[in-house]
Amino acid sequence: MAFKFYNRHPKGISTTDCVVRATSTALNIDYLECRRNLNKTKRELGFSSYKDTKFLYKYFKGYPRLIFKAIKGEPRIKADDFTLLHPKGTYIVKLTGHITCIIDGVIFDTWDCGYRSVYTAWEVKGNES
Repeated sequence: MAFKFYNRHPKGISTTDCVVRATSTALNIDYLECRRNLNKTKRELGFSSYKDTKFLYKYFKGYPRLIFKAIKGEPRIKADDFTLLHPKGTYIVKLTGHITCIIDGVIFDTWDCGYRSVYTAWEVKGNES
């Protein structure tokens, strides 16, 4: 259950850019370069927004994906639980209405989204010790 405030936006602005922040943080690429690439790829794939869930599945297709299916009668795993289950590695994690970056068990984001349910995660870097 670790959280670290981190805003990758070059001007430190707090805005609805979670896809760009999480992706640029996890892949360690420049924020503006990342946003340009997301916009270019969404146009090439025929999407109107890079925030579209179906777009994200295509964009991160080459990375190992962990799927967290709902089990009837049981609560979904939360981001805080994910950090405990995956203490090593770098992940882009799709939560309820949000995308975040988790590195070595720590949520890197502009707010603590640890209580949000996890739907899927892409492992973008391995579990090097």
